[in-house]
Order: sequence, then C-alpha cells, then structure tokens
Amino acid sequence: MMEVNALKSHYRLIAAGDSYDASKQDFEFVSLIKGFLTFHYKYPVILRVPFSFLFKLYFKLPFARRTHSNKKTVKYNYKILKEKQFDLIIVHHLWDLPLVVKLARLKDVKIIFNAHEYYPLECDDNERWMKKEHPILMQIANKYFKDIDVCFCVGKIIADKYKEEFDLISIVITNAKPFYNLTQTLLKKGERIKLVHHGVALRMRNIELMIEMMNYLDDGYSLDLVLVGDEYGYLKELKALARKNINFVKPVSTTEISNFINKYDIGVYILPNNNFNNTYALPNKFFEFVQARLAIAIAPSPEMAELVHKYDLGIVSDDFTPQSLAKKIKELSAEKIMYYKNQSHKHAMDLSVEKTELLIKQTVDNLLTKN
Repeated sequence: MMEVNALKSHYRLIAAGDSYDASKQDFEFVSLIKGFLTFHYKYPVILRVPFSFLFKLYFKLPFARRTHSNKKTVKYNYKILKEKQFDLIIVHHLWDLPLVVKLARLKDVKIIFNAHEYYPLECDDNERWMKKEHPILMQIANKYFKDIDVCFCVGKIIADKYKEEFDLISIVITNAKPFYNLTQTLLKKGERIKLVHHGVALRMRNIELMIEMMNYLDDGYSLDLVLVGDEYGYLKELKALARKNINFVKPVSTTEISNFINKYDIGVYILPNNNFNNTYALPNKFFEFVQARLAIAIAPSPEMAELVHKYDLGIVSDDFTPQSLAKKIKELSAEKIMYYKNQSHKHAMDLSVEKTELLIKQTVDNLLTKN
C-alpha cells in the first residue's frame, strides 16, 4: 500500500493480483490467477482442493510461487491486462516479471521492480529451496532484470547486492511507517521495565530467543509478545516455554500497532542471522518501535544497528545470543531508557513514511517525464 498512498492523489491507479478486497479503495482492481489453477479453477472446491494438493506434491515446490511464472498463467493474465491503459508498471514479485516485461514491451512503458529484499537468496538456509527454486529465480533475474528501469529495496546492503550480482541500480525504500503524533510514556525509577515484541509467529525468526532472554533478567522486567499467525503450532510451543513476567497479548491491526505499544518502554528484537535476508533485514517493526516512542534493544543486524547508532535510539548487543542482549538491557538506567525514548520522539518524523512516499512519487515523476 506504500506506493498507493504515495501516488493515489496524483495518478489514476490500477492494482492487479490474485486476491484483494478493493471494495473500499479508490482505485481499480483487476483479479488475476496463479497458474495451474487454470486447469480446474471453475470446478467445485471439493475437486479443486485435491487437484491443487496433487500438483503441489508433483512439483515439490510451494504451489503459488511455482505457478506464478507458468506460461499458461502469463498468457491468461496478459490477455486481461493488455486491454488496460497505463503508463508505468510497479511489480512486487520477481515471479511476475515475465508477465510484466511482456506488457511493458507491448505498451512501451517503464517498469519499477519493488524487490523489498534479495529474492535470489530468500531462503538460502534451506538446502531444498536452494536446489529447487534458486535456479528458477536466477533464470528469471538474468533474463528480465535488464528490462527494469528502477529497483526499490529495503536497505543499502541489499541494494549493493543487486548491483554486484546483476548490475541493477536500486533506490532504498525502507519499511517506514506513517508518522504518529504520540508522546513518550514516562518511566519512573523503581518501576518494572516493560519490554515488547510484536510480529508474525514464524519459526525462522526464533522468537524463543527473546523468551530465553528473560531468563537473564530479574523480576524488574516484563516481556509482552504480540504475535499474529501460528506456523504449525509454533505459538503453542512458545507459550509452553514462557515463564512468569512473559505475557502473550491479543494482537491489534497493523494501523493500531504504534498506538498500542506506546505504553511500553523498550522494543526488543533478536532476529538471527540464519539467512541473507534475515541478516540484512530492516523490518516494519523497527519503524513501529520508533513511532511508538520506545527505546530499542536489538541484536547486531547491520541495517537496524546502523539506524540505532545514527539516531542514538537504543542498544545493540555484541552478538545474537539472548545473554548478550539481556546484559545490555540490565545496564540501562531508567534515565537512559527515557533518553532513548526521547530520541525516538525526536526522530519520529525523519524515520516516517512521509519522506519515503515523497521519494516514490519523485521517482515515478522522473520516469514518466522521460517517456
């Protein structure tokens, strides 16, 4: 939605995808399909579900992804979209580049690829993924990246990687959040220090590390986990690990997160460096911590750590262990925590989406001027 918010007041927008509720949006939405579903998508659910399952087993790949760039999918979706009038395409998935490049050549229009992270190493810690999907991604990238006019990605290190591997020039568009007109809550000396972590309950994020971190902090600290989703019972496992002073809090909508966590003192995140994109992540929650006016306590993830140091927002542990971050947290006085909360307040506008949206609009303006 970042591009939509940046451009909707200045351009007529058409969004296209396989599923979206656009009933309340002020732009046109075009429904597309995913691929092998074209063989049976009109059939009853009782037939579609087993067919989809069998295809997934046969190809031994995540179903939606493998079928995105299927020739039949491209042909079908191309037939729908070629009838639309547009001057620029913004695409979010590498798998959709065969379709997008075909459309761009027909319409003689520019392409912005919002890569977010580094697609070719999305799951490089998974041997099976590297064997099955990585070669397909590389094939698409090598064939179609030359047709991209501008690439967006979330951080400088990932931008450098695209330049190094594919000579693709990228603009850094962070996952910044809207500015919230909040004030930092006060922390009085002697009060329990309230820690918070929010996000999706995914195993690859090793949320148990933050639960373990609490073993090295005394009763003067509490940790609330605000988690959405539940990957194959992972949330239940996390709850079984939790001890006193660890609470699982009912999640709120994404637009309410910063307001909701404003009552806490420190936003905590240990994201293990177990694959390329995790190592160089700069996620939404970092910016939500800032908008909530929290002090920030993180493991030494390079992109996050750079901003913590640049704006003096909090602490960075020496390594990715729970013990290391707990040690840094214990060294914080109430006065120092308030200092970091004040720093988040001071820089909340600088780290908000407003500047990011302006950069998106300027990029689009420049591309359309060149047409």
